Amino acid sequence: MKNKDIFLISETRTNNFTDPDVAVKIGGLWGQAQKYQQEGAIFYGIYADYESDYKGDYTVSVASSICPFKEAKTISIPEQKYHAFPVEKDVFATWQEIWKTELDRSYLFDYEEYSADGSIRIYIGLNT
Repeated sequence: MKNKDIFLISETRTNNFTDPDVAVKIGGLWGQAQKYQQEGAIFYGIYADYESDYKGDYTVSVASSICPFKEAKTISIPEQKYHAFPVEKDVFATWQEIWKTELDRSYLFDYEEYSADGSIRIYIGLNT
């Protein structure tokens, strides 16, 4: 995967297992992102700065392919090997399936891609 620049809307630090407000925090990020919807924009849910693995703390961010406001920080999707998971049921159910896999995850950078056509894919960074 080649580096791709996207634009940060908002971010927070959380934990899937020990933060009782994880769903509220992530939902709030997406609520903020709705203000910046533009035709043809692709939105990203980004998971990075992992403390350890999927059970540890991490930073979750929401970003857009189109600059949402003048001061938006640019984020580069790092060049690494990714395994893509199409979201067929819902995003959380897909993450639960990913957590059960035996992938050699890098825990550098993972992301969800919400395409303008409504399709969703989750990209998991790999070591190999």
